[in-house]
Amino acid sequence: MTETLDNMRELLAPLVVLVCGMLVLLLDLRRKAFVARKSLALVCQLGLLLAGIACAPALLSANDAGVKLLAADQSQARLFGAGMTMDGFGALLNLILCLVAALVIGMSGRYLEDRKLPFGEFYALILFASAGAMVMTCALDLINLFVGLEVLSVALYILAGYARRELRSEEAAVKYFLLGAFASGFLLYGIALIYGAVGLAVKAGDLRLTIPSYTNLITLTEVLQTTAKHAGMSLAQSPLFLVGMVLVLVGLGFKASLVPFHAYAPDVYQGAPAPVAAFMSAAAKIGAFGALLRLLQCLAQVGAQADTLRSILWGIAIASMLIGNIMAIRQTNIKRMLAFSSVAHAGYLLVGTIATSLFSQEGVIQGTALASDGVGFYLLAYSLMNVGAFAVTVWLGHSGEEERTQIAHFAGLGKRNPAAAATLTVLLLSLAGIPLTAGFVGKLYLFSAAFQAHLYWLAGLGLVISVIGVAYYLNLIVQMYFKEPLDDTNPEVRAGAAKTVAVLCAVLTLILGVVPSGVLGPLKREYPASLSLPDTSPASGPAGAPSRPGGGRPGAGSGPLAPTN
Repeated sequence: MTETLDNMRELLAPLVVLVCGMLVLLLDLRRKAFVARKSLALVCQLGLLLAGIACAPALLSANDAGVKLLAADQSQARLFGAGMTMDGFGALLNLILCLVAALVIGMSGRYLEDRKLPFGEFYALILFASAGAMVMTCALDLINLFVGLEVLSVALYILAGYARRELRSEEAAVKYFLLGAFASGFLLYGIALIYGAVGLAVKAGDLRLTIPSYTNLITLTEVLQTTAKHAGMSLAQSPLFLVGMVLVLVGLGFKASLVPFHAYAPDVYQGAPAPVAAFMSAAAKIGAFGALLRLLQCLAQVGAQADTLRSILWGIAIASMLIGNIMAIRQTNIKRMLAFSSVAHAGYLLVGTIATSLFSQEGVIQGTALASDGVGFYLLAYSLMNVGAFAVTVWLGHSGEEERTQIAHFAGLGKRNPAAAATLTVLLLSLAGIPLTAGFVGKLYLFSAAFQAHLYWLAGLGLVISVIGVAYYLNLIVQMYFKEPLDDTNPEVRAGAAKTVAVLCAVLTLILGVVPSGVLGPLKREYPASLSLPDTSPASGPAGAPSRPGGGRPGAGSGPLAPTN
């Protein structure tokens, strides 16, 4: 009983969010229109604040390097039979999810009121989806990953069709549900194949495992390390294992909007309510990349034997960056443009994620720590940029009208609403990766990690392709400042809290772009030469017991790996 309570205390953040969602549903039974909207939103914000505070112990670690954000910087706790963990990286992603949920709930009140949509279910679904994504980022077992994915997915299916009286919203929900169900099926089948491949390898080599679960990432790491030493027995080269990993990548790639699993994104983003599209674009990526990064760290133990999977990821990253940017240029709707933009940004994130699974010629993992920090920072920056951009569309929405999301509607915005135009300009410049913005710093971290991991071609192509993205962001800025509006009318805008959310996102984007070293400083930090999952030796303690041993990471090299600028 004591062990269970200790484990629950470590995972307090997702538990608080879940309980808060249930409480909102109960309170909504006594709702009274406007009063209910404010009171329910306040309960949500307080719950998310408590969840964010619960992440602080794992996230903050006082030392000379400043704030720690990486799992390798801290020891990991094995929770619930080593099926879950809460380390610095997981705590960071959980904190970002709390921030995203709080911003989306803040910008949604007036939007829901104008369209006569219920508040309670909407807020509760946002919280449940956030909890599912949190489970994904902290899962050390593929079964727990699947559970978190389904909690996230089911909530997003409902949210996509939340504007129930609009045909386009219903269509978005159906498309997202059908394609998402197939993707979840692929993921589950891939887990089954990995289970079989690991089981065969364990029985063939008569291996003794620290964690008796064939779907656990710690077990997967052990078996990959052990079988890599024996010719003809390598798990990393097993056809069954390779097919299983590819199918798991299909499921996670769908949530992250990676090519070729991105086809749903523009239609769903356009049809879903703007606050839902904002939440979906950020939360789904955080959950997917958090899980993907942990999974690919297992492959770092076998070096070149995992080159087949890395080649597949190379192709997906390049295709996502290229297709996302090219297709975004052709869009006339800002929500569809941001959807294809999210595909391109998923490609950038995948570049940093691939670096976590590479060995250098010296036999140590290169760039893994920097890549993990870079992925965490970029997920934070991307969430602020995207949520802020969608908040501007809600800000400019007029009472009683449909969403004004055509790019032509933004013509002359610099004269009609200078504050909204300036806010959106900052967010677009950050999305384009212009210096002195969070987007630029995030890309710098990701591509620096790729260069450190000797991914010169991939990083070079990413830099060249990212230049394409500047075109469609600048096109919207030109529309706002150098085009005449479609008409001379300037109806009253009921911005509500969406205005505050948009401005806050823009300000935070500038702060992270101007003083990143004061907040994170990954490029100035010294990194361990190796990063792996928790120590799998028997000396680390019994399975399932929470442990936070001090000292270095298992398998670490003799000296720090200092990144080069």
